[in-house]
Amino acid sequence: MSRAPKPAKKPHPLRGKRCAFFGELAIWPSYHGGDPATVAKRYGAEIVDSVDDAEIVVLGDLRGTGRAEAKKKAERRVAKDGKSLQLLDEAAFRELVRIDLTGKRFVFTGGFDCSPAGLDDGLLARMVAPTGAVTTAELDAEVDYLVVGNRRGVGKIATQNKAEKLTQAGAQIVKLDETAFLELVRVDKPVKSGALDFAGFLSQLYGNVDEKKLGRALDMLRKDRFQLYSRHDATHLVGVVRSQTSDGVYASWITPKGHYGCAQPSLDACMGLQGSMCKHLMVLVLGLAQTRQLDLVEMLGWLRLANAKGPRADTELCAETFIQYKGAEAGEIDWRPTETIPEDFYAV
Repeated sequence: MSRAPKPAKKPHPLRGKRCAFFGELAIWPSYHGGDPATVAKRYGAEIVDSVDDAEIVVLGDLRGTGRAEAKKKAERRVAKDGKSLQLLDEAAFRELVRIDLTGKRFVFTGGFDCSPAGLDDGLLARMVAPTGAVTTAELDAEVDYLVVGNRRGVGKIATQNKAEKLTQAGAQIVKLDETAFLELVRVDKPVKSGALDFAGFLSQLYGNVDEKKLGRALDMLRKDRFQLYSRHDATHLVGVVRSQTSDGVYASWITPKGHYGCAQPSLDACMGLQGSMCKHLMVLVLGLAQTRQLDLVEMLGWLRLANAKGPRADTELCAETFIQYKGAEAGEIDWRPTETIPEDFYAV
């Protein structure tokens, strides 16, 4: 019996399309080895400069020359005749050109900043699973990626030496550092509400927030208990977070549009902001997320939007929050905090 022929591989969606880019992308994986337009050309796209000539328009989250006008023009074209133009935000474009990892095998060695417990808590495996790849403990010639953590670990040097020998013998093992791994497995597909647990939520945060500040927030939560006084509705999340180094407190907040800020009782801005979300805001989000006080998919959307923005001041919101907090401390207002427990964060 003759074998059935394999189905022909579908051409990439960018092949033969005229593609225009406006605005800067806030997140762009370094593993591509080129800018978005260069990568689009690799997949067979033709790069054009105007919305009128384009079949696909990609809008970066950051500002850029002509972005605002291009967005308006593209939206008008889509409203008039959606078939003639495809309008993509940067997350959709990243997903379109993301490396297909289906069936690929990952091995990890060393200690990881993003997962101090290593493979024991399953976080690294959960990061890999949404891509269709798998993790394995055994390094052999069939492994596709060796991921080397930033920290020391048992057998780290020996595993790297073994990978080098296997590569010299013809194995196609790609070595990744921790940052490259996080870029590679970050998935931009929309996540269904309720389909994200805390470990999955945490894995999605890497690459969407400042990883060092995220690490410091996790460190705070592992070392001490926190009583998080918070309010959360459709317009914002705001809460009071105790300082790690003093008796001071901070009012941290974020909105559905990704606007955010953090202030001291004097209403001066938190020194930890510096262009991105501070550790106090991350402590607030992580503490409430771990105790199931938040819709994780919804909050992930808020944080992704915040990634492309700088901090803002909202003195009215922060002043109101501090007044309420002082009233709760004095027993004048019934405002019960969410308490975090260090043990809940040991595994992450």
